Amino acid sequence: MIEITPVQKVNAAVSVPGSKYIANRVLLMAALADGISTIQNVPDNDDINQVILVLQQLGIKIEKKDHSTLLIRGRKGKFQPASKALQVKDSGTLLRFLTALSSLIPGKTTITGSTRIQERPIKDLLNSLQDLGIQCKASADGYPPVEIQGGTFLGGTTTISGSVSSQYVSALLLAAPYAKKNVTINLQSELVSKNYVDMTITLMKHFGVQVLQKEKMLVIESGQTYQAGEFTIPADWSSASYFLAAAAMVPGKVTIQEVDFNLQQGEAKFINLLEKMGCKVLRGKDWISVEGTGKLTAIDVNMNTMPDVVQTLAVVAACADRTTKITGIGHLKYKECDRIKKTAQELRKLGVKVTATNDELHIAGSNMLKPAAIETHHDHRMAMSLALLGLKIPGIKIKNPEVVEKSFPDYWEKLRELGVKIIGSDNIILIG
Repeated sequence: MIEITPVQKVNAAVSVPGSKYIANRVLLMAALADGISTIQNVPDNDDINQVILVLQQLGIKIEKKDHSTLLIRGRKGKFQPASKALQVKDSGTLLRFLTALSSLIPGKTTITGSTRIQERPIKDLLNSLQDLGIQCKASADGYPPVEIQGGTFLGGTTTISGSVSSQYVSALLLAAPYAKKNVTINLQSELVSKNYVDMTITLMKHFGVQVLQKEKMLVIESGQTYQAGEFTIPADWSSASYFLAAAAMVPGKVTIQEVDFNLQQGEAKFINLLEKMGCKVLRGKDWISVEGTGKLTAIDVNMNTMPDVVQTLAVVAACADRTTKITGIGHLKYKECDRIKKTAQELRKLGVKVTATNDELHIAGSNMLKPAAIETHHDHRMAMSLALLGLKIPGIKIKNPEVVEKSFPDYWEKLRELGVKIIGSDNIILIG
């Protein structure tokens, strides 16, 4: 357990790691490509390191050129069978993507993960793979572990719901170029986090694969091959959100460098929300700066396209005037924890009045917050977001702070750059 100490003001320029969502896609495309790709600014976290390990188990040669640059020798869609079950640990993204890519691996591939991964649904994706000629199965209820009989990716047409995870669609898109015939994906419903599918399509184009879009239909022609190349992973907007939120709450000014406004990271719109709440926002070509004014106003917002900053906005809302209403977040029940229920639970410990429904959070701002020990529920974003309240009020303690290893191992060290001291359970200052 650690305790976060309050600060009077923040004024800092903070660098954040590359986007793990972009890295997940780019590393897999490089592995599927024909030739050697150079990928720079690869984030060093549990999720991405697991992607690298799994690719190596499938016969992909990966060389680390320096601390954040990888040389990946693609095998043109040909993987060697794994000698044992592939482990995704806590990565839901890797689970979905690897399930689809296993359709290209000859023979049986088994994919498993943590206890929480085995509670995350996969049935809709398996149904679509079956439509496209792949024999695959999961548990009776449609949860991992999964088994895929690969090497028989025929292609064809499938219809899939987008109401649970856009990653199902991205997973199908990633593997589709290597099907024996064209793949047509009909979208049965509106996509949650549609911007992530747009991101996948943009990155596929960068690596030489075209996706034809027609209203609620995506078509990928067979015979296309990913082409090796160079790519630099831009800064992760989700990671940046915590420091920008700190500027809003404390208040102060924080600048993030090396951001990308072009790739469809929905979380990039988080700065627009802070602006609506009363912050000053300056935008450069590749940087963003947020300055708090000392007064935050509640907003109503649908966060369907930016799910990974919902908890960040929730803690900002706890410091705002009146009640912030966050809608369009039903799919957060299927993340590392039920992020609707658990975020409400932890905020209430702090004296925040929260109403949680199946698809919404209503958070009443308060200037009477109280100290509490926060349960992280095995969720890295729970730890990083709730810790921000410790910058404002004393006595905020975070249990199991190591959960940040999943996406942002340096998070606690980066908080130091805001002038924060972090105290261990034995009252020894660990960082500061």
